[in-house]
Amino acid sequence: MGARAPGLLFIVNSLSLGGAEKQVVTLLNHLDESRFRLHLAYLKRGERLLPQLNTAKLDELMCCDVNRGLERQALRKLRHLIRARHIDAIVCTNTYSMLYGYLARLAGTRPGDARRGSGSLPKLATVFHTTLLRTYKEKAQMLLYQRLFKRSDLLLYVCENQRDYWRDRGLRAARDGVVHNGIDVEHFSDEQTPGQKQVMRRSLGFGPHDYVIGLCSSLRPEKAHGDLLRAVARLRSQGLPAKVLFIGDGPEREALERLALELDLQEHLRITGLQHDVRPFIGCCDVMTLVSHSIETFSLAALESMALAKPLVMTDIGGASEQVLHGQNGFLFEPGNIDALAAHLSSLTSESLRAQMGAAARRRVRQLFTVEAMTAGFTEQMAQLLGDGRSRPTLEHPAEQSGYLT
Repeated sequence: MGARAPGLLFIVNSLSLGGAEKQVVTLLNHLDESRFRLHLAYLKRGERLLPQLNTAKLDELMCCDVNRGLERQALRKLRHLIRARHIDAIVCTNTYSMLYGYLARLAGTRPGDARRGSGSLPKLATVFHTTLLRTYKEKAQMLLYQRLFKRSDLLLYVCENQRDYWRDRGLRAARDGVVHNGIDVEHFSDEQTPGQKQVMRRSLGFGPHDYVIGLCSSLRPEKAHGDLLRAVARLRSQGLPAKVLFIGDGPEREALERLALELDLQEHLRITGLQHDVRPFIGCCDVMTLVSHSIETFSLAALESMALAKPLVMTDIGGASEQVLHGQNGFLFEPGNIDALAAHLSSLTSESLRAQMGAAARRRVRQLFTVEAMTAGFTEQMAQLLGDGRSRPTLEHPAEQSGYLT
């Protein structure tokens, strides 16, 4: 019999819609199960992404039913899974999952294992999707999490800019690496005919000569949808037939509808609500935008728009400059700079420029940011991690010392 494939346990906060969660589902769907034994634990009950997960590839799928904070019953479930399934590496998504993974790893080893250096501790890897910390609570929690990162065997970033940012701020693990987010470019390919796009535009109330500007994301404050409305109001004041399509839904919807009314844009804005398939909506737009003030580290929505051959006007935060080459496949601007946003959108009223930049955007995604490239990069990182037989001492429980575990 051949050697048993290494066991990977992925831990994610939930299976709700979100870039980090989508990356985990995509990876699990594409990793070679003959290379790794795959397991997934999600801490909280959100399950919107569950239908997209190929559960047949998993040796185990488990919900920990966490309500808030740290719960002992969830740690017990994780500990049992680690022991029963002989997990070799725990792959956590962001800091909350890392805390659970770190404590479950220690609890899942038999007394004395770490002290004897027997090598029975699973490796601990964290895939980190965050760049800017928005609140005082997040900044305070990072003081704890920095200690956990130092005790991790591998810290994976999703773009080079993010790694540079955190390295400059002293964030360290035993080893770090970059695996760029990737998408299924065959799924996000422009297969709509011009006629189909016109039918979609008409169904949304847009005419053939309207200049339709799209934004695909949840309607949340940090996404700053209002900046796009203000820029479009300026375009219309210049006589341009600009329209706005918000693809998504969220808590800011009523506030944005009020702002549209104030800006006299109520007839020029459409909000689709949540959509299972965003491709037809992106496809009927002339230009796509992302105007976030924070959060974006390496946006999947940006990659999806680029794969569909849309020029992108995007705030220069996180890894945006690794996706959009300014003036080649789109434009970058500083967050909140409405003048620059409006100027870039005005320049893209040129159909020939849109076609040129859209084609360049599609080429860049297909060359660099495919799901195949992401999966290969992750597989190589795991091979290096599991090939390193060094045992790391992890006797200290920083969460318990901080009073975090109750």
